[in-house]
Amino acid sequence: MQVLIVHPRMSIMGGGERVAIHSILAARNLGYDVSLLTEHFDTRRFEEFFGCYSLFNKAKLVTFPRFNTLVRGSLLLYQRLLYYQMQLRKALSGPQQFQLVLGTQDVGYTPMTRVPVVQYCYFPEYFRHLQSSPASPLWKLYYRPAQTFYRNRVHYIDRFLSVSNYTREFVKGIWGRDSTTVYPPCPVKLYTFSNAVRENLVITIGRIVEEKRMHIMLEIARKLPDVKFAIIGSVASQEDNYYKALRENAPDNLSFVLSPLRKVREILGRAKVYVHCAQGEHFGITIVEAMAAGCVPVVHDSGGPREIVTQGAGYRWQDVGEATEQISRLMYDERKRSEMSAASTARAAIFGEEAFESSMEQVLKEYDGI
Repeated sequence: MQVLIVHPRMSIMGGGERVAIHSILAARNLGYDVSLLTEHFDTRRFEEFFGCYSLFNKAKLVTFPRFNTLVRGSLLLYQRLLYYQMQLRKALSGPQQFQLVLGTQDVGYTPMTRVPVVQYCYFPEYFRHLQSSPASPLWKLYYRPAQTFYRNRVHYIDRFLSVSNYTREFVKGIWGRDSTTVYPPCPVKLYTFSNAVRENLVITIGRIVEEKRMHIMLEIARKLPDVKFAIIGSVASQEDNYYKALRENAPDNLSFVLSPLRKVREILGRAKVYVHCAQGEHFGITIVEAMAAGCVPVVHDSGGPREIVTQGAGYRWQDVGEATEQISRLMYDERKRSEMSAASTARAAIFGEEAFESSMEQVLKEYDGI
């Protein structure tokens, strides 16, 4: 079978690109011919970043020029959708030899074809301003054409795969479509450590933006002055107002570590606890990575993290007081921490790359011979 994987923005190099990588590998494991439809990107840099050397020897690249914005600002969404649809149609204007299309990025980027289309979904119609200001009539008016476009696109999708059961519920509620939960591939082997000596260190990892609620780490750190805390992440600019406010108000026992790609693995190997403050996260790959490294997760009791952190493999919390109590318990009860660390590491294994590829192979095989 010939499979076309559609992932226009490979240059982002985040969790979504891991989905594309292991979707390619899953199809190749089955002996299928794979083509990747994407805009131009630096393949050597990509393979070095993810350690997936020779990946693009396994897939035929069908590329088009990179998107460049014409008008900066709020029109970016529509420029991007229009550009990618034009490029996808152009790239697929000739005879179509593939039997299946697999979209691994966004529904809005998936082409209309006569063959079955399987779409991996992170969250339906995730327009940031609608979530942050849902009552704003101007934003609702602005996004209405995009909503119409997305909901029309849904009719051309044969099957949806959801990143979590949490997302699956939203796909059902917003689009009226059921989906299959296929957890994303997490590089758990990269973070597996032997029984290293752990410090009284609590960390969180992610983009340092308000939606990740990093300020809650400051509140917890103030309540536990004898414990070290670290926020590990990236910022668009060190002059960012939210980041500056965090730095100015941070207690003495909390530090910041930028450029996490170089340092996060080593710090995960020393920390005892990983805290996740975001509310309603779609999944939470960093939680799985921390668990694989032996950190006990203490996560907000909402969204995808509720599926990751099960009984005995960490704690879930609803308020700062509860989170503080859970962290304190782990800091000063080594037997409890050690037991939960082992359980969380075992739990992380089910979200590994092999598990994703196995699930994706089962999906692909259902279309073989159609």
